[in-house]
Amino acid sequence: MINNSTPVRRSQIGSVFNIMLTLVMFAVISWLSGCAPLPPLEEEAREPAVEAAPADEAARAERDAEIAKYRSFAYERWKNGEYEAARMHFSKIRELDVEHVHNIYRQWTDCFVRSEMIDSAHFAYEEGIEYFPEDDYLHNGLAIMLRNAGRIEEAIEHQREAVRIKPENEEYMFALAEMYEKVEDWDNAIETYKRLVELRPDDLNLNQRVIDIIRRYRDPEEYLKTLKEAVEKFPDDPRRRFDYAVALLDQGHSDRAVKEFESYLKQQPDHVEGWRSLARARENLADFQGAIVARKKVTELDPESLRDIINVGNNYLNLRNWIEARRWAQRALAKDSGYGAAWGLMGDIYFKAADMASGDSPKYNDKLVFTIAYGLYKKAVGSNDVEARSYGEFSIRILEGGELLPSREERFMNRDKSRPVGDAYKWIRNDWSEVLYIDNFLKTLD
Repeated sequence: MINNSTPVRRSQIGSVFNIMLTLVMFAVISWLSGCAPLPPLEEEAREPAVEAAPADEAARAERDAEIAKYRSFAYERWKNGEYEAARMHFSKIRELDVEHVHNIYRQWTDCFVRSEMIDSAHFAYEEGIEYFPEDDYLHNGLAIMLRNAGRIEEAIEHQREAVRIKPENEEYMFALAEMYEKVEDWDNAIETYKRLVELRPDDLNLNQRVIDIIRRYRDPEEYLKTLKEAVEKFPDDPRRRFDYAVALLDQGHSDRAVKEFESYLKQQPDHVEGWRSLARARENLADFQGAIVARKKVTELDPESLRDIINVGNNYLNLRNWIEARRWAQRALAKDSGYGAAWGLMGDIYFKAADMASGDSPKYNDKLVFTIAYGLYKKAVGSNDVEARSYGEFSIRILEGGELLPSREERFMNRDKSRPVGDAYKWIRNDWSEVLYIDNFLKTLD
C-alpha cells in the first residue's frame, strides 16, 4: 500500500472567526466537488455511528474539509486514468475517514486492478466489504477475482451476496450460474438460470442453456417436462415445439413425437429437418406409408438428398412394393451411379422378394432371384461408401453360406432355365440390366 505524507495542518483554531472560516472553506470545496460529473461507479456513504461531542465539532469540520478536498482530487484523477495519483488520494481519504463514512472502495479497487496490483486489490475488496457489507459491486468484484484465481467456492459466496443485494442484476446472476456450473452444482445452476429466464423470457439461448443442463444431468422425464412447459408457455414459438418433438423421439416416445412434429410442420411447412424427423418417428411406429409421405416431402424440398431418396425406397421395401422400391433406388443411381446405398437397396429388393417367396426351402427358381441380389451386392462392395461396402460383403457371405445360389448340380439339371418365373416374380422384367447378371453367374458353373 502507498502512504502519503500528512498535509500541514493549521496549528490551532482558537477563535470563532477561524472556526467560521474553516466551515466556509468546507462549503466551498464541497460545492466545487458536487459540480464535477458523477463517477461511473456510484459511491455510497453512511452516517457516523456515534454523534460527535460539541468539543470535537471543530476538528471534525477540519477533517471533513480535508476529506472533501482529497475526494475531489481522487475522483478526478481516477476518471482521467491517472491511477497512481488516484490511489494516493484514496489512501489519504482512508486515513482521514476514521468513522468509515465514505465508501471509496469501488474506485480504489479499480485503480489497483487497472494497475495490475492484484494482491492490493484483493485486500481493498475485503476491507471494503468489511465496512460496507451491503455493497453489491464489491462482492461481485471480489467474486470475479476469486473465480479467476480458481477459488470458485469462495467466489460463489460473494457472488451470492451480490445477487442477494441486487436480485434484478442479470450480469450478477449469470456469473453465479456459470460458477455453479464450474463446480458441477447442477441444481443451483438450473435454479439460477431459471430465475434469469424470468428476467429475460425471450432469450432463446438462455432458455436453451437450461434445457441442455437438464437434458445432460437430470432425469429424462424432467427434461421432457421442461421442454413441454416451454411449448405451453410459448405456443407460437415453433423452435420450442421442434426441440420438444426431437427429445420425445430421442427418448423413444415416437407416438407423441409424431403429434408434435405434425403441429410443428403446420407452423413451419418448409423445414426439411422437421419432415425428416417426422418420417423417422413414423418409421419407428412401422407406419411406412406415413413415412413415405414425409420422406417424399423431404425430397421435394431437398431433391439432392440421396439418403432420403433411398429411405423412400426402403419404406416401399417394408411394404413389399418391389416395383416402387426399385424405382426409388434407380432414381438415386440416376443422380450417382456409384452410390453404394442404392446398390444395397437394389440387392435387398431381390433378396427379400426371394426370401418371401421361397420360405424355408428355396428352389432353383428362387435361387435365380437370389443370384440377381448377389450381383447387386457386389456392386455395393465396389462403391466408395464404406458402410455400403461392409453391408454388401455381409450380404454376400449370407448368400454363399446359406446355399442360396445355384450349385453346379442344380445348373446341370436346369440348363434350360435362366430366368425366374411364376406369380411371385412376375414383377421382374428380363430386360433389366441387373437381371442379366444371372447369365454371367451361370457361366461360372458351366
